[in-house]
Amino acid sequence: MTGREAGLGNAVMQKTTKQFGSLRDQLLLIYGFSVAVGLQAGLVYFFLTGTARVLLTSVGWGFVLGSVVIALWWWVFPRLPGTSEAGRIAWATVTSACVVSFVTVAGTQILSSLFYGFSILRPYSGEGMTITVSADFLHYAPLAAAFVPVAPTVLMAVIGYRRYFTPMRELETRARELNELAASAQLAALRAQIHPHFLFNSLNSIAQLIRTDPAEAEACIERLAEIFRYLTRQASRDFVPLADELGFGDAYLDIQRARFRDSLKVEKRVDERTLRHLIPNLILQPLVENAIRHGISRKVGPGTVTIETALDNGHLLLRVTDDGVGMTSETLATAFDRGVGLRSIRDRLVRLYGAEVCPEITSTPHRGTSVTLKLPIEPPARD
Repeated sequence: MTGREAGLGNAVMQKTTKQFGSLRDQLLLIYGFSVAVGLQAGLVYFFLTGTARVLLTSVGWGFVLGSVVIALWWWVFPRLPGTSEAGRIAWATVTSACVVSFVTVAGTQILSSLFYGFSILRPYSGEGMTITVSADFLHYAPLAAAFVPVAPTVLMAVIGYRRYFTPMRELETRARELNELAASAQLAALRAQIHPHFLFNSLNSIAQLIRTDPAEAEACIERLAEIFRYLTRQASRDFVPLADELGFGDAYLDIQRARFRDSLKVEKRVDERTLRHLIPNLILQPLVENAIRHGISRKVGPGTVTIETALDNGHLLLRVTDDGVGMTSETLATAFDRGVGLRSIRDRLVRLYGAEVCPEITSTPHRGTSVTLKLPIEPPARD
């Protein structure tokens, strides 16, 4: 992981702790919502009775219930049994119902005894009461009922937005940034696997020429230098025009043709419309290398590598075919596990496009192998 990724990861952790981990923020969230609920109930009773004590009692009761929720969160829920998510939710629901019911009954009993002189556990046995609602109250009751929920709802909206919604949006943004950085890091790692692999195989081919044809070996070394200058220029780009990839593939094929002489032939069937479309960087050369190493080099007699490109129903088709030794069904089943090239291509395509975009391999023993990439069309490169 790079320093930027580590720094961003630390920033996310610090942001999470700051927004959700501090005692102040938890108290503000729980007590804010509890007071809002108590305030709404208290305003209803206040308009009905005109007694300010009822309003204060309801708000105070909101603080009590908020304290109960804090206690459940910190000390009770973490100790509940249950191995599955459904089991833990069930235990939390039952426990919360029991605890809140007990606290509510006990609190109401205490308030009834203090303010009204009777117990809620004993049925009322007095005379009936008549409640008179004044005409003034009835006149303003609809308006009061309309405004009662305003203050509690505003309180819940502001607290919820500032202490929950906004931090969650910020964390989601940072999570997306981390995912993008992780994807870029993985793509860079996959490309880093290919570079030394390509260098080793190219140098091995050149080494075989040094004794038999020193001049040709020198020309191949110069060609290899051009290849690595290209790799250096394109190192930071995830996508390049198809024309650039074809040029890079030609340079690699020049080295291989110097080694195999007349035993290697190359055919191209390139749709000119595809040349300016963008494809993943360094995606063609491993396919060509795979065709030569596992197909042509093991064949008795000359062999042909065919490179085809086409546009097909919103996709860019890139196909590399050889008429080499081919693969059996058992070998074909493990094709992605037998070398760096195909495995890296598959992993890169999955990271860039998703699991549905994967190389398609067909092969027949003694007749050859074909690898097809069906890529979503990227915007053409600008001149």
